[in-house]
Amino acid sequence: MRKQEAGFTLIELVVVIIILGILAAVALPKFIGLSADARASVVTGLDGSVTEAANMVHALAVIQGKTSSTATTVTLSDGTTVNVVNGYPDDTLGGINNALQSAGAVSATFPFTYTANSPATFVYTATATATPMTGCEVDYTSATVVGTVVTPPVIVLNTGSC
Repeated sequence: MRKQEAGFTLIELVVVIIILGILAAVALPKFIGLSADARASVVTGLDGSVTEAANMVHALAVIQGKTSSTATTVTLSDGTTVNVVNGYPDDTLGGINNALQSAGAVSATFPFTYTANSPATFVYTATATATPMTGCEVDYTSATVVGTVVTPPVIVLNTGSC
């Protein structure tokens, strides 16, 4: 008698390949959309970090009596100096960027390109391409004084092109 070989028939293999193709066609768009959502989440997280860093530096400036409209610096507990104006970090490299570095938000893997001054901008930069993604950013404009009232810094989240 002939021994029967075990294995898959050609039809079974073709059916499995077709099913895998259909699943890939349905699932692929979902995974592509997750990349943009992930980038938007990272930028949203930075928005919160910028807000908290500005608030913490402001609290320290109030304690140290450095809330005037003239530029000055506050020294953080780790020795980092932060440029402040009106009691909040200014939009220079030594301002909000230093406050974030002291908080540990900026590291070697920080996926943002920083541009200082009016407004300071943190633009998401894809690690693989090192290309800043304009429209996927956090903008920081220094605090201003209207009359005698200090207006806190304006922090704008833009995830439209993530």
